[in-house]
Amino acid sequence: MGFRVSLAGALTGAVLGGLGRTLLTMAHLQVTGNTGPILFVAAAGGIIIGGLAGMSGRLVSGAIIGAVLSALVYFGAYPIVLLFHALGALLPASWPEVVAIGALAGGLGGAAGQMAARRGSRP
Repeated sequence: MGFRVSLAGALTGAVLGGLGRTLLTMAHLQVTGNTGPILFVAAAGGIIIGGLAGMSGRLVSGAIIGAVLSALVYFGAYPIVLLFHALGALLPASWPEVVAIGALAGGLGGAAGQMAARRGSRP
């Protein structure tokens, strides 16, 4: 049996990932001005990570994929985050916070895909 993309898992993971990343970024922002671009980038990253992880349609694999992708993005974007921290715009989120959000979005997206597949296979 080959890999089957789960649309329900991808959509659920994308929504949860975007929401989780946006809320985490809002919790660490220290500016009250125009925060739209920062929140948009955070939400876009969460949507992509959650969607890709939830696409697996499996709880455990979605959680692992979400955690790994979140860790890669975290370490890749860390220099930019430190620049914003030096400018006084935000406090950097901790590594476990970011990885937990990716794992939750991917895992719950994968679980939703698994439930949708079960529901679709019933006569």
